Amino acid sequence: MIASVVIGGLLMLSMVAVAWYAARALPAGARVPLNVGVPEYSVWLPKAVGLAVWLLAGAVTFTAVAAVTLDSRAAVWATSLRVVLLPCAMLVVLAAQAGAVIVARRSALGPLPATGPETGQDSQEAGASLAETPAAD
Repeated sequence: MIASVVIGGLLMLSMVAVAWYAARALPAGARVPLNVGVPEYSVWLPKAVGLAVWLLAGAVTFTAVAAVTLDSRAAVWATSLRVVLLPCAMLVVLAAQAGAVIVARRSALGPLPATGPETGQDSQEAGASLAETPAAD
C-alpha cells in the first residue's frame, strides 16, 4: 500500500509540474477550462484560478482515495485493487488537467491556419512537400 501512496504522490507532483508549466506558458489573459461533464458545459476560469482549482481537485482526489484505500475496512479488498486504485484515480485527474491546459493554450493562441481547398493546397500536396524535405541528421 505504501507503493500506491508513493506513486499517487508522484502523480500529484506531476500535477504541480503541469500547473507550473501552464503558469509560465499560457499568456496573461488565458482562461483554463474546468470540464464538468460535456465539453459544451465547461466553465472557463481565469488562468490562476483555473490552475488552482485543478490542483485542488488533485489534492482532494489524492486525500479521499488514499484515505479509503488505507482504511482498515478496505483490508478485505483484493490487494491488487488497493494498490492500483489511487494511482489510477490520480492518473485520470492528471490527464484531465493536462487536457485542460492543452485546450487553454490552443484557445489562447487563436485558430490554427487551415490547409485545404481554401488555402489552395490540399493535404496530399502538403504531405508530399513534407516528404521531399530532407531530414536533419
